[in-house]
Amino acid sequence: MMLSCAVLLLFVTAVRSFPTGAPLEACSSMAPLVSGHLAFPQSNAGSPYEIQTSAADGYVPGGSYSVNITRKLPNDRNFRGFLCQVRVADGSSTAALGSFTTFDTAKAKNLSCTTSRGAVTHRNRDLVSEFTAQWSAPIQSGQGSLRFLCTVVQQKTVFYVQLQSEAFADLSATTSPPTIAPTTAEPTTAAPTTAEPTTAAPTTAEPTTAPEPTEIPTVASFTTEPPTVVLRPNDEDGMCAIVFDIVTS
Repeated sequence: MMLSCAVLLLFVTAVRSFPTGAPLEACSSMAPLVSGHLAFPQSNAGSPYEIQTSAADGYVPGGSYSVNITRKLPNDRNFRGFLCQVRVADGSSTAALGSFTTFDTAKAKNLSCTTSRGAVTHRNRDLVSEFTAQWSAPIQSGQGSLRFLCTVVQQKTVFYVQLQSEAFADLSATTSPPTIAPTTAEPTTAAPTTAEPTTAAPTTAEPTTAPEPTEIPTVASFTTEPPTVVLRPNDEDGMCAIVFDIVTS
């Protein structure tokens, strides 16, 4: 029985709770203790709350990212208190990294864990369904993978310590500087020479004028009839003279 009590006492949280925000003593353990009562944190596996961040795909030094504490389901209970930090993802250090810069100051305030704005906590005990803040990553590179840790208090004896976001890597450690590709002169491709189609001028054949037929003058043909022999008496000597009459037609 004494052994059982001793084991249980090891899990009792060592920090008092404050309705106006977590005290500096909570920076390391991030766990509350209800004044005058013993209380144990609930199992984070059954938490109705989750931690979401815009840095899920990685962060760059000096970059700004959001973190949101929200209910998993609409009918889950609201919460009254919270304390959020960013630490190295492997849990090797409790130092708070970066700074919480922007949030609803009516609901929250900074807490000087490691740096003046290394944590953010509730300002009053009002019930809220979610809480959102902006976080600036450390300017120095080489911090490695980080994650958000948030303790969420639902009521005096119901709280969840160090709920974790997904780890996010330092993109500056994995992003190689841009490689300038050598300038390769583009091969000059001579534009294909398109020979202009040569349009032969239409050859206008000179009209061939057939030589005028030369008229051969018609030569009247002469029909020569056999001469007509006419015998006429010669008056002088009484002899007959032969006279050829040529008749031309």
